[in-house]
Amino acid sequence: MVSERSTAQAQAFWFAVFSKPRREVEAVEQLQRQGFDIFFPKVRSRRRIRGQWQDVVEPMFPRYLFLQAVLGQDDLRPVRSTRGVMGLVRFGGQLRPVPKTVMVELHRLCPDSDGVLALSEPLTPGSRVRILEGPFAGCEAELLNLDGARRALVLLELLGRSNAVELPLDVLTLAD
Repeated sequence: MVSERSTAQAQAFWFAVFSKPRREVEAVEQLQRQGFDIFFPKVRSRRRIRGQWQDVVEPMFPRYLFLQAVLGQDDLRPVRSTRGVMGLVRFGGQLRPVPKTVMVELHRLCPDSDGVLALSEPLTPGSRVRILEGPFAGCEAELLNLDGARRALVLLELLGRSNAVELPLDVLTLAD
């Protein structure tokens, strides 16, 4: 059985699955229970939630995930009735696999088993940062030091002078 499946893997294609709103995780779990290989790429980003900046993990493609199947061998009919799933993505009524180059690149960008791509680099001393709120909102500065998990010391140019300012880490992001 194992050798059968491994030889079939060479002929496997990736298909896009359209999920119900905010039910991607449920769709992934249900499809995996049915024995399908699933790839659900996610990104780590910063969002303002209830007045606080927080790191969140969210779908790279909201409402979409990818399912690997062997045409002619795997039965894709149950996918449509799976909890959390709307159906397989079709073009002109025909089921079309996602191009292999696209899937190779997505797997390269999300190499970890959890499928998370970290779009923002961690803040490190020497980085250029942008201040998101407060009296210095919109200004850029150089990150001098991280003072614990919640505070940072930045070097800010004000009125022709460099000033060291301590700010909450929540209000800083990497400058473009």
